[in-house]
Amino acid sequence: MKKVLSLAIAAAMVAPVVAMADATIYGKIRQSVDLVDDERTGDDEWQINDRVSRIGFKGSEDLGNGLKGVYKLEYGVKISTSTGGSNEFSGDGTLSARNAYVGLAGGFGTVLVGRHDTPLKMSTGKLDYFADTALDNNLTYTEDLHDLRADGTIAYVSPSLAGLTLAVAIVPGEDTEGVAGEDNADGLANAYSLAAMYSNGGIYGSIAYESAEIGTSIHPEADAGPAVGNSEDHEQMRLGLGYDAGAWKVGGVYATVENSLDDSTSWNINGGFKVGMGMIKAKYFDVDADDSIAPLFGGYTHTGYGIGYDHNFSKRTQVSALYVSSERDSDDAETSILSFQVNHNF
Repeated sequence: MKKVLSLAIAAAMVAPVVAMADATIYGKIRQSVDLVDDERTGDDEWQINDRVSRIGFKGSEDLGNGLKGVYKLEYGVKISTSTGGSNEFSGDGTLSARNAYVGLAGGFGTVLVGRHDTPLKMSTGKLDYFADTALDNNLTYTEDLHDLRADGTIAYVSPSLAGLTLAVAIVPGEDTEGVAGEDNADGLANAYSLAAMYSNGGIYGSIAYESAEIGTSIHPEADAGPAVGNSEDHEQMRLGLGYDAGAWKVGGVYATVENSLDDSTSWNINGGFKVGMGMIKAKYFDVDADDSIAPLFGGYTHTGYGIGYDHNFSKRTQVSALYVSSERDSDDAETSILSFQVNHNF
């Protein structure tokens, strides 16, 4: 009788797991301890910063004939919340919306409806070897690339065609009231983003373009960069090229941005070389901003570099050390960051 009861209890515990077998819980916890020396603000301090930690739920359902229903709900989790670093004993962590969508996938590709990274952002993601660190492409104090995520988007990603993948996303304006007395965008595709990506034999190349009219709901990634599409149309173009030889890799990005707050051209190149259980990495970037669009800085050239080392204890746990140095010629202000980071994926 005891054995039968034990089996019954075990079956009851396993049943919910089986029922949810198509749902995956995943996430990343990324924390850095940074020594920041910023001549612009006069800061010279230790900080603890969250490097885009997140938790998500994703899955699919087989609908037959090669068709699947797919979904994802992902949220950013700010463990260290202060813009300048940690606050002693504050405990005011917050959640933020990341990609969240539902769609259909099959031999034709994938169609999604919801919130998603724009194809332009997707086009150079694999060329950012310092993603989610103090030298991330999208941090405005180091580089002038704006990685955007669109609310209320309709997106399509094609299957790979001999290494070529195409992606397109459109965003309705949705608003009815204008900005400064003007009518907001209210069409089906007042914002759109297009990308073509090629990957074959270690070679990766991409070209992408996006545009947003006044009032369209399109936002920067992870609270970095200015909001766009609110007071002037936004346009961005990006080219990417890289090569991965296995033991080493190199990649570069060229981009232009134009909106009410920014009119700039930027480029970067970064590379990595495997050493044992880790990788040595380096990066250089250059940003040229127009003085008529960037009055706060009076126009500027922003250059910098970073070097770092990642050590993998396992496929899920990693530690890294990174040094970043950058300078704006408008005020001769230098910023340097010495960062030690711990990452865990689950």
